[in-house]
Amino acid sequence: MTHRDLPELLSAEVAADPHAFYRRLRAEAPVVWDDSVQAYLVSRYEDVAHVYKNPVFSTKAYEWQLEPVHGKTILQMDGTEHARHRALVSPAFRGKSLERLHPMLLRNAAAVVDEVVLRTAEELAAPLAGRHRVDLVRDFANYFPVYVIADLLGFDKEDHPRFLRWYTAVIRVISNLGRDPEILAEAAQVRAEISAFVTPFIAERRANPGEDLLSVLATAQIDGEPLADDEIKAYVSLLLTAGAETTDKTFASLFRNLLAAPGQYERIRQDRSLVIRGIAETLRFSPPTQINTRETTEDVKLGDVLIPAGSTVLLLIGSANRDERRYADPDRFLLERDDLDAGKAFSGAADHLAFGSGRHFCLGAMLARAELEIGVNLFLDRFPQMRLADPDAATDVGVKMRGPQSVPVTL
Repeated sequence: MTHRDLPELLSAEVAADPHAFYRRLRAEAPVVWDDSVQAYLVSRYEDVAHVYKNPVFSTKAYEWQLEPVHGKTILQMDGTEHARHRALVSPAFRGKSLERLHPMLLRNAAAVVDEVVLRTAEELAAPLAGRHRVDLVRDFANYFPVYVIADLLGFDKEDHPRFLRWYTAVIRVISNLGRDPEILAEAAQVRAEISAFVTPFIAERRANPGEDLLSVLATAQIDGEPLADDEIKAYVSLLLTAGAETTDKTFASLFRNLLAAPGQYERIRQDRSLVIRGIAETLRFSPPTQINTRETTEDVKLGDVLIPAGSTVLLLIGSANRDERRYADPDRFLLERDDLDAGKAFSGAADHLAFGSGRHFCLGAMLARAELEIGVNLFLDRFPQMRLADPDAATDVGVKMRGPQSVPVTL
């Protein structure tokens, strides 16, 4: 039964201010059933971290949440199957392989930033010369990570618009905590479109492999057997979402967080050692993925609550990352924290939960770091006078995936 005095997760009240709801959950009902999502909510840092590392809480729930749009992905795998697939793709996202991606990342960032600069320059002659407004979400954040993933997979620039459209649709699907049938129908359509697009590329890469990630997938073998086409398509679909969503929302949230406090933007611009600290603090303070899903494989007790086998469990990352039991002054964005190790923020040892934890720690965390570090430094270099044009417009929206839809600035 839902706690009688608490609003439901999918209520308008929670959508307007989830953190007020999360504070109440942590204080009054840290593990509680919610009728609106037919799931148990887990809100405290210690409990969420425990669930991530306890195999009783499986990723089986992704069968209804992700499989309709992606097919079966590495996120739904456990044990040996998960380990083999992770070993297959993880080298592309770390070490020397990642270092080789830096020129590509910089090229994509520069291309989009240059478009913003050109658009601004063309309107300098207008009456408000030199103070033109642009939107960091619309003009950069939405595009940059999608372009990176498209390049990583080896697709042409002309295909970027359809990738952006698919990415937007997939985000709607995976945010469908209420299991709206219309959104589930959209999932099937998007999956079919991605499949039709990728299928001929798989055959081409098998015949003539290159250095792109799709070639790696098309020619890879697990236990001597090549990946099936459906497995490769699932990876492409997953990369499109997982590879873009973190960078997209974190980039926008970071600049909103910096510009909302007097002096912080200039401080980080003058001291670039604070860039990674700022990104890490944004991941804690404004995690792009606010909720992750698990399913119990057997009866299990969490805190004082017995959760039956087969139950859906929602891990409230947005709540755990602001747990006053773990962080001092958790509702403040602070560039320098004694209780957050920025050096570990993109590793399995991270002490925030934006990338998950345990065996399913986000595979693309280091790629996200590279994208964010390059993109942020470019903006700091090129737009030293950036200011928020409309602070009220830069508010967060969303429940499962959350971030600003708009960050209007003057450059």
